[in-house]
Amino acid sequence: MAKQISALTILNFFLTVGAVLAQDKPVSVNVSISALNFSMAPYVIAKEKNYFRQEGIEPRFILMHSAVSSKALVSKDVEFDALGSPTINAALVGMPIRSVFAISSRTDMYLIGSKEIQSLEDLKGKKVGTGGIGGIADVGTKRFLQAKGINAREVTFIVLGGSGVRMAAVMSGAVAAAPLSPPYDYRAKKAGLNVLGYFGDTFPSYMAGVGIHTDTLIAKRRLVKGFVKASLKGLRFVHARKAETVDLMAQFMKTDDREMIQAVYDSSLKAFTNDGMLNPEVQQEILAISLEGIGRSGRVIPESVFDFSLVKEAAQELAAEGWKP
Repeated sequence: MAKQISALTILNFFLTVGAVLAQDKPVSVNVSISALNFSMAPYVIAKEKNYFRQEGIEPRFILMHSAVSSKALVSKDVEFDALGSPTINAALVGMPIRSVFAISSRTDMYLIGSKEIQSLEDLKGKKVGTGGIGGIADVGTKRFLQAKGINAREVTFIVLGGSGVRMAAVMSGAVAAAPLSPPYDYRAKKAGLNVLGYFGDTFPSYMAGVGIHTDTLIAKRRLVKGFVKASLKGLRFVHARKAETVDLMAQFMKTDDREMIQAVYDSSLKAFTNDGMLNPEVQQEILAISLEGIGRSGRVIPESVFDFSLVKEAAQELAAEGWKP
């Protein structure tokens, strides 16, 4: 009888250990990102500080073009899309996607002019470089100029590539001005170019956030909440700990230019949300801008695009745990 009990005890021990090990093994998930830039900071922090692992998640970041990321999300080749605005546009055209976490709520982009351009008035009759048609660099530039009293018809818009290409075009004189995102605004100022304005003071945007397939939100809600909770902890860490954030992001962005990373931190923090959410008014304005960008009109119900319920649940759990970065 004693031998039977001993054998059962040993068996139960190994079964328990096996169950614990199975639970400790994190779930690998694919996360699409657009570039090694500062908008990834909350995710980078969450990974480096093991916040994802604490939720049983091992994220694998995959560089992906915005034109591909939403399709990859729909086909379920990636579980999470961290590109922000492309997920909004995809949801607006009927793709089964929801945005569940917001890193930014302001447009972290600057209109940079050549050395000869001293004011927005100087842009009349000149060429201004933008990004892809309908993108935030395109629609945002036109909205910004309009808000500042410059008629878009008085400017010739030239479609260029990303911020690096647009900065080169300003430097060469191919265009008089162009919108640049960090760190290119910092590099432009160091090169003696002129800052003509900050888009974030004029209108909001969803330049960084988490998009998921609606099937994933339903079938793997616990996984999604874990990802959101870890990201929220990362976001709070970014707000609270500048020095450590700068160190970790310098490694991620593969640069030893600490001055640049500090400048990017200060710029980006103005655009970051504090709680991972957007209020209803901001949601509606972002949707209006996105509709304009894809050439559609009408009014869209925010709930058909945004779902911040898991952010609220994660925040409540962190409060109950007394968690602080």
